[in-house]
Amino acid sequence: MRVGVLGSVEVWLDGERLSIGAPQQRCVLGVLALEAGEAVPLDRLIDCLWDDDTPRDARGLVHGYVYRLRKVLAPSGITIARTAAGYTLDVARDDVDLHRFRRHVRAREHREALALWRGDPLAGVTGTDVLARFRTALVEEMLAAVEEWADTELGRGQHREVLGELTALAADHPLREKLVALTMRALHLCGQQAEALQRFDRTRRLLADELGLDPGEELRSAHEQILRGAPAADAPRAPAPEPPRGASTLPFAVPDFTGRQSDLASLTAPPSGGTAVWAIDGMGGVGKSALAIHAAHRLADRYPDAQLYLDLHGFTPGRAPLDPSGALAALLGSLGVPADRVPVEAYQRELMWRTALADRRAVVVLDNAADEDQVRPLIPGAPDCLVLVTSRRRMVGLDGATPLSLDVLPAPDAVALFTAVAGDRPPGERAAVLEIVELCGGLPLAIRLAAARLRHRPQWIAEDLLDVLRTQQARLSGLGAVFALSYEHLEPERQRVFRELGGHPGKDFDAWAAAAMVGVSRSDARELLEDLLDDHLLEQKTRGRYEFHDLVRQYALTLVGRTATRGLLDYYLSVADHAADLLQPGRRRVELPPLEEPADVPPLSGNDSALTWYAAEHDNLVVLVEHAAAQGLHAHACGLSRDIGHYLMITHHVDDLLRTQEISAASARELGDPRQEWLSLHQLALTNYMACRYRAGLEHATRARAFGEASTLAVEGLLHHRLGDHRAALECHQTALEVAQREQDYRVSAICLANIGRTLVELGELDQARDHLEKALVRSREIGERNEEASNLTTLGTALSLLGRHAEALVSLRAGLALAEELGNVHYAVRGAIELADGLRLAGRAAEAESHARHAVEALGTGRVLDHLAEAHNALGSVLAALGDPAARRHHETALALAGQIEYRREAERATAALAHNPATGASQPE
Repeated sequence: MRVGVLGSVEVWLDGERLSIGAPQQRCVLGVLALEAGEAVPLDRLIDCLWDDDTPRDARGLVHGYVYRLRKVLAPSGITIARTAAGYTLDVARDDVDLHRFRRHVRAREHREALALWRGDPLAGVTGTDVLARFRTALVEEMLAAVEEWADTELGRGQHREVLGELTALAADHPLREKLVALTMRALHLCGQQAEALQRFDRTRRLLADELGLDPGEELRSAHEQILRGAPAADAPRAPAPEPPRGASTLPFAVPDFTGRQSDLASLTAPPSGGTAVWAIDGMGGVGKSALAIHAAHRLADRYPDAQLYLDLHGFTPGRAPLDPSGALAALLGSLGVPADRVPVEAYQRELMWRTALADRRAVVVLDNAADEDQVRPLIPGAPDCLVLVTSRRRMVGLDGATPLSLDVLPAPDAVALFTAVAGDRPPGERAAVLEIVELCGGLPLAIRLAAARLRHRPQWIAEDLLDVLRTQQARLSGLGAVFALSYEHLEPERQRVFRELGGHPGKDFDAWAAAAMVGVSRSDARELLEDLLDDHLLEQKTRGRYEFHDLVRQYALTLVGRTATRGLLDYYLSVADHAADLLQPGRRRVELPPLEEPADVPPLSGNDSALTWYAAEHDNLVVLVEHAAAQGLHAHACGLSRDIGHYLMITHHVDDLLRTQEISAASARELGDPRQEWLSLHQLALTNYMACRYRAGLEHATRARAFGEASTLAVEGLLHHRLGDHRAALECHQTALEVAQREQDYRVSAICLANIGRTLVELGELDQARDHLEKALVRSREIGERNEEASNLTTLGTALSLLGRHAEALVSLRAGLALAEELGNVHYAVRGAIELADGLRLAGRAAEAESHARHAVEALGTGRVLDHLAEAHNALGSVLAALGDPAARRHHETALALAGQIEYRREAERATAALAHNPATGASQPE
């Protein structure tokens, strides 16, 4: 069974094409196939089917199309599932030609990938501008693959093989300069120099006539090579500068790594070409991770641009494997991509990941993988990368991977490892050491643990250790005997600490958290942790943080029989509450559940220290929200989700924000606490606002409005503002201000004053806007709310710009941007750059404004912050128009598409007005 979207939308079963039905049904099937296995919201299907003439019964019509599609698809075994999130085409992704195409591209199997294209994507369906954008994006993927393929083939001397395909595509896309340059190279290498030069002249004229642009560097370079008469493929090139060493997230390599020399030689041998992928498998404790990490450290000089490590948690006790989308977000973050630039859609993350590594020499360790499906999207397509995958399962379905199965250590290597950890042994102990490593099953983890016992018992000889190990082996089996050997020889206090720490549900912990969990001082906890580290019962992959090997954690859980103590949750809630106060001075307090105050807490004293703590504990806090709810500690779940919410918001971790707030809402309902229910609804409204899901946010805000809280009314106002109803927004903000002042909530009062000012700016009532914004600035400074101070400075600057008071405006705008950058508030910093660009343009300093507008566009990339991205493209479009640059139109068109996608009315109207005022050239733009 096959589903096709790379051409007409079709389904084949046993070689026969099924009759899908009307074009509308084909449209629904095509959109569902684009996200095979993932839910597609009903609203997105409606947007793809109808433009402004959406029928009143659109939802019913879609339900009907789905009903008929289910009947058509029934013989194939494909189903369409309905959930709260939308409709899901329940089909293996590899059964859809688009996803096979992407898999082949990742593996650099371009011929196989391009062979899947049958014509224009999603052909034969009726649809809207939204569907047209999908088609455009798919064609862009295809052209990028063609260019990669052609570049590679030309380098191999296969110029005649690619010329026909390039010529046809260049004719269809005459303004795509890279494609034209490749076509010129192919023509030149085929001896058609005149045609190659004519192609350049035609493209140069076309660029000038239609876009007012000169040819870019790649096109000019190809032209110059042909004029010089040098073969394009062999043209001399200046040596590329050695790229600087990039990010490294590799854990510490064990200093006493022993054995595996032939395996290590294989992993570190020069690759034969293309992305090298090794799939290392073996039983738990056999040393897969240690081998991969050791090899990656050895190869750092060969792969200087990045050395990355990611634990995929495929077999971590008590934790679900990391999904590919989350793994891609983590990997992009390791490369320095800000969270607000990471796209929402998994396939966009995959494309960004491949693009980010396209010109890098990087080694990537994907540790503890669950299966091939988890790993496949993470494999880059770059020719100069190495990927080391470890798993307890053999990755037989991972295309292009070289398998490496690890067996237990042979006796000589096992003895060498034992000696490296325990110290040299007298010759008379050799027989005992051989039996010890045999009882350890040749597993490096078990050997290290046993050797550590001997090292810490200097009065023992190897025979003493052997006697104890034999006794344990008679009582237990396998690794359990070795773990028991290490555990039972701990002092009672260390045994207790080991058991308690095993209940930590997160990834790792520091001495503060350990102290709270086991009930000792921080200094005592650190000493105990170091002892367990010396005993090889803990690992340290990051300075100051400790974690269990999965198998050791599993053993610890068999002893304690439970996870996270109430004391640990009390500790995290207490510290998170304090950190939230530091990030949001003057925030409205909410009563916490009864807590056992921890004796020692991190010395957080300001914005920076709070951000640092949140960054280190981010993953743990998200997991602990889930854990608290699962344990029935719903007040803790609500409290933790509330306290981490602002951090997740300003760092734009929207996925985690939605996840924790949804758990919080369910916990609030379990508690039957109206106050907690309001908080959850309020946070969901705010989170959806951040995620540009304005109508969903408005539904939550409307439900929360019944509680009469000022902050919810403020969020409702923000949502009305985005949807273009400024009068409704103003009413919400004014009512919110009255409530906040009545309740003497100074922080919310300051926010409401600022929101009224912003709305009055939109309504053109600039003098009133300035008055409210100046009051908001004073209030935010009085309560020490520096993030809001930064925001108020930039918005006041905008109002002053529109009033023509440009000198004052620029002082305020620059101060706001500088403060946001100092605080690390990515959200406000980008907005500040956009508003400064607008202010400079209005002051007649468009050339200076361009750098700020371009910075904002580049900083946002193609990520999830679509509201700011629309604003940035409009700002850059207006600046370029003021400079007479025809590229302005392209940026306004992009802004219009983005704003339309999320229903951001103001930016859509701004883009529409700019395009109508100036359909072709770069004349000045209206506001």
